[in-house]
Amino acid sequence: MDSQVTLVTSTPPISLVFATDSIINTTLQLNSRAAYTISTKLEGTTTEIRASGSGELVARICRNGILPYTVAFPSSNEKKDIRLSKWLRPYKLDSVSLAHRIETELGNCVLKVHPTYRLALFLESDFDTPIAHWARSEESSQLLLVLCSGTEKFVPQIIAAFTIQELKMRNEEKTDRVAQFKAAAPSQAVKAVVGVGR
Repeated sequence: MDSQVTLVTSTPPISLVFATDSIINTTLQLNSRAAYTISTKLEGTTTEIRASGSGELVARICRNGILPYTVAFPSSNEKKDIRLSKWLRPYKLDSVSLAHRIETELGNCVLKVHPTYRLALFLESDFDTPIAHWARSEESSQLLLVLCSGTEKFVPQIIAAFTIQELKMRNEEKTDRVAQFKAAAPSQAVKAVVGVGR
């Protein structure tokens, strides 16, 4: 296990910069050059992640309506579609917190919501230091995916996992905002009718 920790912390992390705030239609840049492209078809059911230089498909996420979501990594050993729940497995942190576990080249990793990074990936054996996490650029506030040394062999899996979970979080936040607006709307309408606050 010490060798894994040494591997992860041996060189400075790299940052993949999201060209736009979109999580499903954007280019990820490394050192100001396109590294990966994330694109989603108009109907919104299939998201593809491609290596920018070669155009090679490195990951595909399918949201299949009533069928289970699937994920595939054509450039790796996992070429066939895998049920999302079999790849990004629910992982209970404590009695109330839920995270997700994935198997990687470094062993089992856990992707969880984080108070500082919003979303972070940890080795299952070390919840102190993330091996990947979100950040914001200080200059432009662009979204960054920070990757520590040792993650190079499974970058497409990390991008896919973060994309899936961030999209889920954004959809939940949007639903919450709509619910809050709807809950506030009747009281605002009543205030307008009776002239409260004038």
